[in-house]
Amino acid sequence: MSFIGVDGCPDGWFAVRYGESGYLDAKLYDSIDGIWDEVDGVERILIDVPIGLREDSKEPRPCDSAARRKLSPLRHHSVFPPPIRAAVHADSYEAAKEIQETHTDGSLGVQSWGISDKIAELDSFLREAEPTAVEIIQESHPEVCFWALNDEEAMTYSKSGQPAAAFWERVRVLESVDSEVLDHVRNASEDLDAKVKSDDVIDALVLALTASPLTNEALSLPRENEPEYGLDPTGELPMQIVYANRK
Repeated sequence: MSFIGVDGCPDGWFAVRYGESGYLDAKLYDSIDGIWDEVDGVERILIDVPIGLREDSKEPRPCDSAARRKLSPLRHHSVFPPPIRAAVHADSYEAAKEIQETHTDGSLGVQSWGISDKIAELDSFLREAEPTAVEIIQESHPEVCFWALNDEEAMTYSKSGQPAAAFWERVRVLESVDSEVLDHVRNASEDLDAKVKSDDVIDALVLALTASPLTNEALSLPRENEPEYGLDPTGELPMQIVYANRK
């Protein structure tokens, strides 16, 4: 049985795979289809990409609002609402910005547009290519996972502002779940002829650990029994961020 954490990077999708008892391997994939087609016996895939999207509103998704509350006041800026569905599928930033402004009372930032290609790829995969995959592929967020594994305390150091301190702070949290994680970071990082940063490796690792049996049973923001929990306008894709606490 496999448990996978996936983080998007400029050259594709970086995936870390755990088995029932520990780390297995890591690999860079060109597409979500490639991960889905190659890996057998997958129990859960956690991915750092929004899944359920709004179609005519800039209102933050309930899961984004809940995540920002958990990460405030230090890391909440790492969570931002994705563009609406039609905007992420646009051919250019200018077209996406026009769509966002036409269908909502807000605009579209460059940062949001920067990950729109990944959002669009995953949205098309789950809605058209492999609808049943929604039972296995779930949205997560690395900073929410670190918060949960750190006794529900957000990380102190910014990955962009204090990268060295941030790296070791997050490694310490990972080691509280898997004591051999530094070896896994080294293994996952070697022989990568691609634009994969240390942040991508660490983020994929925390998602994979969260998906694995080495942590407690998965939870979500919002919880499934809370009134804020729901599906996006298609009625097919949940708007949730999955996490798990340390055992």
